[in-house]
Amino acid sequence: MLAGRHLARALGAFLFSWLASTAVGQAWRIEAVPEAGIEFDAPSRLERLPMQLGDASLYHRARLRPKDDADFVRAQYYWNCDVYVFSKKESADADADLPEDMPAELKEQIKRLMATMGSKRHRSFQSWLDEVKEKQAELKVVTAGKKKRGKSGKLDYAHWVWVVPDDYGPAGVSYCEAAVFDFQDKEVALVIEMPLESKNQKSPKSKWSNLIDRIIASGRELDPDSAAADSDKKRDKYADTPDKQAALAAAKANIQGLQGWDYFTQPNYIVIYSWDFEKPDERTKAKKDAIFYSERLEKMRELYLGNYPLDATGTKAIMPDPKSIPSLDGPTTGVSTAAPAQADAGGSDGGEGSEPPKEKLGTVRFSVFRLCATYDQFMKYGQSPPGVVGWFSPSSKELVVFLGGDQMMGKGATETVTYHEGWHQYADFYFDHPERTKHDSLHRWFDEGHGDYFGSFRWGQSGWKYVGSDMRYSDCKQMVRAGDYVPFKEIVHWDVQRFYSGRAPYYYAQAFSMIDFLRRGEKSRGWDPRWGTALDMYRKVMLVHGDSKLASDTAFFKFTDDDWKALEEAWKAWVGSPQFLNGK
Repeated sequence: MLAGRHLARALGAFLFSWLASTAVGQAWRIEAVPEAGIEFDAPSRLERLPMQLGDASLYHRARLRPKDDADFVRAQYYWNCDVYVFSKKESADADADLPEDMPAELKEQIKRLMATMGSKRHRSFQSWLDEVKEKQAELKVVTAGKKKRGKSGKLDYAHWVWVVPDDYGPAGVSYCEAAVFDFQDKEVALVIEMPLESKNQKSPKSKWSNLIDRIIASGRELDPDSAAADSDKKRDKYADTPDKQAALAAAKANIQGLQGWDYFTQPNYIVIYSWDFEKPDERTKAKKDAIFYSERLEKMRELYLGNYPLDATGTKAIMPDPKSIPSLDGPTTGVSTAAPAQADAGGSDGGEGSEPPKEKLGTVRFSVFRLCATYDQFMKYGQSPPGVVGWFSPSSKELVVFLGGDQMMGKGATETVTYHEGWHQYADFYFDHPERTKHDSLHRWFDEGHGDYFGSFRWGQSGWKYVGSDMRYSDCKQMVRAGDYVPFKEIVHWDVQRFYSGRAPYYYAQAFSMIDFLRRGEKSRGWDPRWGTALDMYRKVMLVHGDSKLASDTAFFKFTDDDWKALEEAWKAWVGSPQFLNGK
């Protein structure tokens, strides 16, 4: 009996200890969303993701998602906690629904998108949900705006519950619950979307419903002082012009209130970096890595500039003389065939007594370089397919990489990807000249080939050293042996769809080796001087005309079948020679 009492006491002590440790593991935090003016309780393992820069959602202001599978439904299906804002302003001003700190250029993109789509502007959550229901007829509203009184300083709210088939989760049905807070100038909706585990369920299991109940009822108005902008002069050091300050304000707003995210500035980049928000000790290492890669990117930018220089203002490329571009239907020298582009570029003075054309000014681009700490975070943010460790977005202008690229793909991979995608970011700026009259995208052979070319440099004590591409070397050798490369006269005109098809890695390799040869093969046997001018001629035409087909046609001016064959044979000999480096 005595032994039994001791055992019971020991088990009780163990149970108390276990419950205490479990409670700690299920800790909560206060999540502030300054863009919406609210804060609420969130489970500690619910990770807030940055909204993608350039996201065209008018109403979406925040998204939180479980950090890993352990907090997914059935350890497999994620759930979302979102915050939406609906402006009550009836003004004709189309900016009424957009955050005040959103860059003007992005506002214009969203307004154009809305005009094209003909979307209705929503002044309330109910209006928004009604439109969702129109598109998804099977959506069933269970609770429609039932008034709830907030307790202990929390906000009153309207309670909404609905269920919608969405082909996601174990049952293909999601349970949605919302608290809608009514402010003088806006409505703010805190929304949770949870996949149900059975079609017979009316609501999630208690494990999940307890979480939902606490989150939904926890909304509080955010103290304006807590949302004040960070004034850290050291971090903001390089935001030294109005344009840069505006770009920095938008970037800071993107991560404001997010745990595990911070920023600093470099001369040409806004650097945003992250760490595991549950492991604050990792912040120092994450910052150190971000400084390393951003400083290398600054050095690489000097290499971009050396090959593709900007004018004295640093806001645009130096416009070439249109007379240096041959006419495809005339002599090999002479004026450009496109008169409007000539006039814009200063090719004509307009006659005696006329005023010279005014110079079109560019703008300084203060680009975002974002470094994600975990691959899961990187994939969630960019919705990237497996295997991708970096990307550049032409719409948002940001460069995003995964800090663990070396562990995934081998030593130096993160640098290679940073320089490759950094080229895309720089080229997007360089070729977006204010004086060109057409705005075609660069051909992939030129753009991706240059990305791999710049990715083949390494920084050392003596500066930059070209080492070649370990990633592309084997494929280049194989295509020369097998002869299964794309004929040059075809690939220089390929559009995005053909290049990014099933054999895209092979096409990347060919594009890289073409750029490598045209840039470095001048001393090879049988070199034709025309090959050495092809890349620069492509550059000139893209700046003056912005016409990619014309650029490739002019770069390989009057090439016959024999000329193309000679170029391919010389390229094959180059790839087979010791001068074609293996990236080691």
